[in-house]
Amino acid sequence: MPSRTKTPTKIEPTNFLMLKEMERENRKNLFINAAERVFTEMPFDKVTIRNIAKQAGITATAIYRYFPDKQTLYAEAYIRSNNRLLGKILETMNSHSSLCLAEITMVIIEHFMSEEQNLKMRAHFLIDDSLSPEIAQSINESSRRFLSELVNYFGRFNPDVDARMLSRIYIASLNGLLITLRKYPGKNNKEVLQNMKTAGSVLASMFQDQLNIQKDTK
Repeated sequence: MPSRTKTPTKIEPTNFLMLKEMERENRKNLFINAAERVFTEMPFDKVTIRNIAKQAGITATAIYRYFPDKQTLYAEAYIRSNNRLLGKILETMNSHSSLCLAEITMVIIEHFMSEEQNLKMRAHFLIDDSLSPEIAQSINESSRRFLSELVNYFGRFNPDVDARMLSRIYIASLNGLLITLRKYPGKNNKEVLQNMKTAGSVLASMFQDQLNIQKDTK
């Protein structure tokens, strides 16, 4: 008997307010999509709201109705990409019964290589001291979600380890690897990716060994 393809459930608005909210979210997503494409092609300090509006096929005024400035739109694009990455990481974590830090590291590296705008934004937000408190808080909340999942994950396999400290060092090390090796003289994108994966394997092995060592010495 031929299998039936399940049709995705379509959410229909039930009143005018719900319809307006859905339209608003669709417009925001349109602007964020355009921003991600522009941020991939241009340095952040060269991007203007006008560039993003042109990419989206609308006026700059329309974007300002949803985002007060470029930093806010930038943060929204960054957080959305982070959420995609977190979904991939959780899927990897849940599909393995044993510690799979090497696989998780590869997922992270591949994400940032395929969504280079996210890596550029990460580097920008790590050093930008001009962020408003509201933007800084939303970015920090996004980072804390990933940190929290990693802390729980490390603690699952070794409840005696200082999972928070180990998670912070792992994230910082991985950030350094990604930013340092992103542009490697004389190598094409495929070679850069392979170089990152080789370094990532070493990094994952070091942290996996650290988890096992601390478990054995307790």
